[in-house]
Amino acid sequence: MLFPIRVRPTALIIENDSVLLIEYNNPEKGVHYFLPGGGAEEGETIKETVRRELLEETMAEVTVGSVAFLCECEPQKRVIEYSPLDHVLFIVFECQLAAGSNPRLPDLPDKYQTAVKWVPLTELHTINLMPDMEELILTFAKEKKSVAFLEDHVVRNLTSEVI
Repeated sequence: MLFPIRVRPTALIIENDSVLLIEYNNPEKGVHYFLPGGGAEEGETIKETVRRELLEETMAEVTVGSVAFLCECEPQKRVIEYSPLDHVLFIVFECQLAAGSNPRLPDLPDKYQTAVKWVPLTELHTINLMPDMEELILTFAKEKKSVAFLEDHVVRNLTSEVI
């Protein structure tokens, strides 16, 4: 029996001590927030997924940097109600908005998506952030320590250039 883990590349964009979040208002769960991101499509790298999802959800373009942190949500060990109920690994990339990009709600937003918001870091504890990454976001904002991320196609290209 297979127990797949859904990989969800996401963007962490912090500017002026605020983080960019997607607001949803679901009749069952009420108002809640996610970092922008989503599932990879066939043939796309996870960094490409972050760029595409951010454009779809916020109409903004970004430069995808290093991995800020990882967050695993396993249904059997979940302590709060969370949707979807899949086993999910969030790969959270530090991102920078491209010059001239102004995040906004798209003309055709995702179901239940109601806003694109800058939430002050000092107010993260007041919202329903899914999953609850508040401490990870605050720690990264303060320390800026990244996680190593290896892209094999980049390593191969660097190795072939050296030879």
